[in-house]
Amino acid sequence: MKTLTIAANSLRRLFRDRSNIFFVFVLPIVLILVLGLVFGSGFISRVAVVVPAGDEQARELFDEIASSTAFETVESSDEDDARQRLRRNDIDAVIVIPADYGERLEGGGQVEIGYFATASAGGIDVQAVVDAAVVKQGSKIRAARFATEAIGADPATALATSDALEAELPSVGVVVEGDTLSDAAGPADANAAQQLLLFMFLTALTSSTALIQSRRLGVSERMFSTPTTAGTIIGGETLGRFLVVMLQGVFIVLMAAVLFDISWGDPLGAMLVVSAFALTGTGAGMLLGSTFSTEQQASGIAIFGALMLAALGGSMVPLEIFPDSMVAIAHLTPHAWGNDAFSELILHGAGVPDIALELTVLTLYGLTLVAIAAVIFRRRLTH
Repeated sequence: MKTLTIAANSLRRLFRDRSNIFFVFVLPIVLILVLGLVFGSGFISRVAVVVPAGDEQARELFDEIASSTAFETVESSDEDDARQRLRRNDIDAVIVIPADYGERLEGGGQVEIGYFATASAGGIDVQAVVDAAVVKQGSKIRAARFATEAIGADPATALATSDALEAELPSVGVVVEGDTLSDAAGPADANAAQQLLLFMFLTALTSSTALIQSRRLGVSERMFSTPTTAGTIIGGETLGRFLVVMLQGVFIVLMAAVLFDISWGDPLGAMLVVSAFALTGTGAGMLLGSTFSTEQQASGIAIFGALMLAALGGSMVPLEIFPDSMVAIAHLTPHAWGNDAFSELILHGAGVPDIALELTVLTLYGLTLVAIAAVIFRRRLTH
């Protein structure tokens, strides 16, 4: 009962400051909403293609580009207007087919196609589709030129023959086996998991200032002067911080699912990851609060450390874009293991057995940090 009472007092002290309610509950939901709007599955790039009138080759290239479902294609006849719309961010990319495109190709010349894109991921991704369309048309043109040079065929006739033969060639089928992405998962779901881990760890570290405040005001020492053991005090303080972080984690998971339709994968697996990561964050927060003497010292280290570990562990930039050496370094942080677990649950539809390694590592992280913090905190109380 004493342990629960100490934990309850820790919760009351934390939420007595109304600003903590904003940072623990409101800010994470707002950030998940913003990231969902920016990177959510409803976003699709818009591409303007400047097509010269009456040019069959240019029209064929446009049709090939427009057949892609990766973005929305808009035909334009004015390059200046299209590029002005790009500057206003009305579109994400502009493709300019020169006015003499077909004539130069049929005459054996080379043509430069203009490509202009914004710095957004959508505009850059369009280039791969455009390159594929140009390569497809270019293969037919190269075949026609080869026939012209080898047997002296008429260029126009050779190109028509190349078009006809291309339609008769057998297609190549590609079958993907192994892991596939869950149909219910989207970019917003993965981003929500990353932000969940970032805020849980940030809250765990910043709540360490309440532990320092208890020591500085003599609250912990006065409890120790009563018939209360050091283990009871340490257990109560640890439980209080764990409940704060766990409460925040569960709140974010539920609100994100209800308000934004975020999929967390297997519910039991998600709750186990949240619990294991909350334990890790609690241990780190207790260690910080037991080590430093003033709230100012701890708060500065808490914010810097939480953001640095989040960035390194894949909660700001996905681990998939890290080089192999950085991925290995990232897995020194608990965030990387948490992100791996949520990636399996959300993107690959995994269950609890599939994330057993991640859960084990996170639990060991938490127990080790709590044990070290308990030793240091006990020395603070008894000396």
